[in-house]
Amino acid sequence: MPDTGRKTHPPGSYSTVERRALLPLRQFGSGLCHPLVKLLATLGVPATALSLSQIPLGFLAAILVVRAPQAACLLFFLAIFLDFLDGEVARATGTDSEFGALVDQVSDHVREITLVGGLVAWGHLRGEIGVAYALAYPLSNFLLYLADRGKTPVTFSVKTWMLFYPGLIAFCWSSINVLDHLVSLTAGLLGLAGAQALWKLRRAAST
Repeated sequence: MPDTGRKTHPPGSYSTVERRALLPLRQFGSGLCHPLVKLLATLGVPATALSLSQIPLGFLAAILVVRAPQAACLLFFLAIFLDFLDGEVARATGTDSEFGALVDQVSDHVREITLVGGLVAWGHLRGEIGVAYALAYPLSNFLLYLADRGKTPVTFSVKTWMLFYPGLIAFCWSSINVLDHLVSLTAGLLGLAGAQALWKLRRAAST
């Protein structure tokens, strides 16, 4: 049965600057991972299976983030690598679709929010900040997706990998906890990006 991956150039939750900045990195990663992608395609591994595998890795990282923080960090970034790999496999096998992109987005959101929930549960992130992030992250991405799909993308937006990920690395590898500050800042800037996307959508609809 053919897989339902994603279209070659689907709309995504990207700003114009981010899409342009990530293009050369994606091209480099595509070349580097080509042998692995070819192997997975030959074995018939569905791209959606790679997407969904992020979810258990996110839960495991959330469980281990205090007792084995470095292992948790590695698992989390393995999940992010799978988030990249699923699209490569989908394009290599010609099974890209909007359904696959949706599965990818949902898996991505569950992975992120699960780890943040784990940090809250272990007492290393304030609960209200975790809730704000859990609300801002999917809502911002959804509005950015709509703006991109409507050909009115936001010019620039701060994303989680710019602030939250460096804070996570500092916490897991150096026991430096600035997560309250970075996650709250990330949530606020995600909200701002979502507001920009909504404004551009409303402006486009009125013209």
